[in-house]
Amino acid sequence: MRRRLPSLVRSLAALLVAAGLVAACSSDSDPAPDDGAVEFDFSGDAAQVDGRALPATAITDVLAVLVAAPAVLEQLYQTSELNQPGTTQPRPDIVAGVLSTEISVRLIDAEMQRRGLTPDDGARSVATSQVQAYFGTALDGQPAFRQQLIDRYATYVTLDQSLIGPGPDEATLRATFERDRAAFDLACARHILVASADKAQAIRTQLLAGTDFAALAAAESTDTGSAAAGGDLGCQPRGVYVEEFEKAIWDGPVGTVQEPVQTEFGYHLILVNRRGSRTFEEARADVADSLAPEPFAALQRWLTEQWATAPITVDPRFGTWNPTTGQVDPVGFAEEGLSLTSAPSTTGR
Repeated sequence: MRRRLPSLVRSLAALLVAAGLVAACSSDSDPAPDDGAVEFDFSGDAAQVDGRALPATAITDVLAVLVAAPAVLEQLYQTSELNQPGTTQPRPDIVAGVLSTEISVRLIDAEMQRRGLTPDDGARSVATSQVQAYFGTALDGQPAFRQQLIDRYATYVTLDQSLIGPGPDEATLRATFERDRAAFDLACARHILVASADKAQAIRTQLLAGTDFAALAAAESTDTGSAAAGGDLGCQPRGVYVEEFEKAIWDGPVGTVQEPVQTEFGYHLILVNRRGSRTFEEARADVADSLAPEPFAALQRWLTEQWATAPITVDPRFGTWNPTTGQVDPVGFAEEGLSLTSAPSTTGR
């Protein structure tokens, strides 16, 4: 059955941060930070990842993007405050978060090179839609940043698919189909969505009197996506819709406009055009999709292994590498919380 990629989870969203886009966000004319704040030195290298230097400018480049696009800061780090209170110095937890991202990105890029992989058009299409879905208008005015995010996400899609390997064989596909044929049935329907029961009944009266369904859907439906197609929802398997709508699609009459069905979205006038089973060949793609692992599960497992085993060291100016979490514990990190006055301790593994 068709499965949609999940919304970007926080850990993978952080991996989308792109470096190298704009100049550093601070300058020599910045006022000095308040006493007790952490003052960062972004010279030299911030980390070594499997023998490769990660320059500290990778952090400042990203910080500059976050300054230029505060909506992106909010999306990635759930805060509108980039700097430490009363200073022009960035928060240690955000510095550590950006560096954590860059470390993972370099591990992924190295593996892509080792495997000789390049994102194809399909991976880029997925990346484009997912970046847009997650960031929305936050990237308006940042076309270069948007493209960097898409490029990175396409890389993650490509490596994830490579780590998964070949899909299930023919015998497994057929066995899955035969075990639960009903799961691959399809129902083809149209609907018109309105705000009130009275309006729904009035439109149903018009439909029963012979008014064209597609014309009324285009004129009256508040579901603008399907309204443009005359209310057509296409043919869908079980489990796609909310409970009340699902019941109407699968248990209601075929070829007749049903009584209005109320859901959390409003009142629906539903016309099921046809409903029934498919052959294995017709359902093959959906059978394969039903057996596919969750997107990025393989990539997350691989990254977890790399965090624990790859030679990674972090300059103590920026925090301490934690191979268990795959994160840089920020300067001043303590179990009870972040202390901005604490000095960094030791370099991570």
